Amino acid sequence: SKSTRFPDGLANSSGSVGRYLTDSTGSDVAGFIPSLLDGIPHNEDGAGGMHVFMPWWLENANLDFPRGYHIEPWGGRRMPSFGIFGGIERYPSGGGWGQTLKEDYRRYYGAVVGFSGRGEMIPNAHSYCEIDPDTVDRWGIPVLRFRFQWSDHERLQSRHMQQTFREIIDDLGGTSLTPEPNRENEFRLEPGGRIIHEAGVTRMGHSTDSSVLNAHCQAHDVKNLFVADGGPFVSQADKNLTWTIMALAMRTSEYITDARNRGEL
Repeated sequence: SKSTRFPDGLANSSGSVGRYLTDSTGSDVAGFIPSLLDGIPHNEDGAGGMHVFMPWWLENANLDFPRGYHIEPWGGRRMPSFGIFGGIERYPSGGGWGQTLKEDYRRYYGAVVGFSGRGEMIPNAHSYCEIDPDTVDRWGIPVLRFRFQWSDHERLQSRHMQQTFREIIDDLGGTSLTPEPNRENEFRLEPGGRIIHEAGVTRMGHSTDSSVLNAHCQAHDVKNLFVADGGPFVSQADKNLTWTIMALAMRTSEYITDARNRGEL
């Protein structure tokens, strides 16, 4: 979108277009719970939704990271999916061949529970997307390339997730099946983009020096340009973005209609 009128790209006088890309943090632990062994075969597909939601309860705690995360427990005896029990040799005395392997599958099915954390990322200028100057798609259109970088805010949050989930599994008398977290694996923090709650890159704000859009999702530099997706988000909590995106899109649409009726667009 660079031109003589917009040498740094359309609506990019602030230099913020593409910057401050965020995603939800994510980290998981699975555990084997002996008390759930040898369950009576039955199906739990109709029980509840995709997960039970455990909200953040440590807002005022003395922690080494900002913000927080929620917990999604999972497990049960739902319809098996492809590849289930891959790595059964990690279970206590699990695995083998033939009939023994089949018996272990039945014995262990339903005896595994897991916990997934989804939290808030602090935006940083080192996470961004930009137009690749050298690569185009099959139709000749330049593609996006991404640079994503977590900070210690997110790494320490993931460490807290890992510690919490392992404590729960231990209190249940279980054994963690997930490899240990450490600094080298970023405390088992999922890569950026894995949780697919991306936001930012055209953030809203009052200052034209540090934001792309105003409070109505209207570009500061181009009055007939609006962004009605996840781009305006300055930050995001641990929740999915969809409903807020829809609400902002409706609000932006109403503003556009009113502005046109006033002859401002």
